[in-house]
Amino acid sequence: MSSLSAVLFDLDNTLLLEDESTERALRATGDTIAARAGVDVEILVAAARGAAEEVFRASSVLPYADAMGIWWGEALWGEFVGDIAGLKALRAFVPDFRRQVWGRALAAAGMSDDGLVDAAANAFRVARRTVQLVDPDAEALVRDLARDHRLALVTNGAPDVQREKLSQTALASFFEVTVISGEIGIGKPDPRIFEAALASLEIGPNDAVMIGDSLARDIAGAHAAGLRAIWIDRASRENVPAPAPVPDARVTALKEVRSALAALGPGAASPRGSRGSRPAGGRDLSRARASRRGGPSAR
Repeated sequence: MSSLSAVLFDLDNTLLLEDESTERALRATGDTIAARAGVDVEILVAAARGAAEEVFRASSVLPYADAMGIWWGEALWGEFVGDIAGLKALRAFVPDFRRQVWGRALAAAGMSDDGLVDAAANAFRVARRTVQLVDPDAEALVRDLARDHRLALVTNGAPDVQREKLSQTALASFFEVTVISGEIGIGKPDPRIFEAALASLEIGPNDAVMIGDSLARDIAGAHAAGLRAIWIDRASRENVPAPAPVPDARVTALKEVRSALAALGPGAASPRGSRGSRPAGGRDLSRARASRRGGPSAR
């Protein structure tokens, strides 16, 4: 492992538990609104989730959001600060998007009330900002690796949203470099976002390894940039173009990363597509979750 001087990390569902944080905020919002409206919370939450994905995927902002890795869970609470045209469009889009989502959810539960729609939209924003779950092993791992590696964060997303998430953790200070797709206008799996991190660190691809949860975005993108890549398998489902990239190592928990790094040994990543075509870990990759991982809105 002597050639590995740096470790690049993904953020959402790698160090932070983005999907779970969103689900908890949905549940908290559902509990609050269901108690006020006297409706079934399960129907309300399921309908909100479904409406959010449907409306977001049908929206005019999807091409930009998909390229930058912004998903409907963030559109329900993010501010999308910035002068970039895509961020301005998202900022204009989200107020009506939130009303549509919660209006449809309440209608599915048998309620029509504009006041409750606004209350639900505000309740989710508060709940999501209150709930920022960090993987229990994240801080210990990052602190440990920082002793003998240079660390960089390579994440898709809107700049203000990603930085707000980080600000609620103890992780930010460990990263020498933070590259966010919305800041440079390039999102994973485009190899240029990885190359931007390497350039900031002034190292080559043989000197670093990428760690992330997405085969399509993190592993394929890292391999395209010439990096080796460790996949943290969260047992989620995502759509992965064939042939599916095969990671250089697979872990199921962050606490396994140090051992995986030690086992890699020196050497460059194989050219894209040469590492085999079977899905790593043998998971069914044919059906996406109704979440940030699924379909065109996945990071």
